[in-house]
Amino acid sequence: MKELLAPLRHVLFCISTLMLVSLASSSYAQHIMDPNASSSDVEMESSPANDEILAQSPRDLMLRFSTYVQLVKLTVKDPSGKAIDVGFRYDINASRVFFWDLPTLPDADYYTVEWAAIDPAKLIARGSFSFSFGPDARPASELIPEEEVLLHIPTPDFRLQDQPL
Repeated sequence: MKELLAPLRHVLFCISTLMLVSLASSSYAQHIMDPNASSSDVEMESSPANDEILAQSPRDLMLRFSTYVQLVKLTVKDPSGKAIDVGFRYDINASRVFFWDLPTLPDADYYTVEWAAIDPAKLIARGSFSFSFGPDARPASELIPEEEVLLHIPTPDFRLQDQPL
């Protein structure tokens, strides 16, 4: 019975971690981990690279990490924040390199990729990067509104406050 519960516990841990990641504030710095999220030393490089301008919509997305990680979040969003379905599904297996075939992305000023991963020490590493494409494309860093670059202030969780009896 213990052998059956171990994978279930792992899945529940990953789901709860994913929920924590999605509630945490966003980091808009290229591949820089939020110091409030963890002390993970994981580094990541991507293709397309941050602020890269491509001639056309990228056909795929690649994330390469400095160590084996479990990728728990991957989103691609247009400037309005609308998520593009890239087919990401959590996989229990750790890896250093992740590839995804991308759908043809509609014309937009830029796209932002947000990711989160659990490192071997069970710390959360996360980051984001942006890219643009097309003949008149400009670097995403010139287009992202200044207020989005500022540190996001999370909404308080009222469940953690004392409740009247």
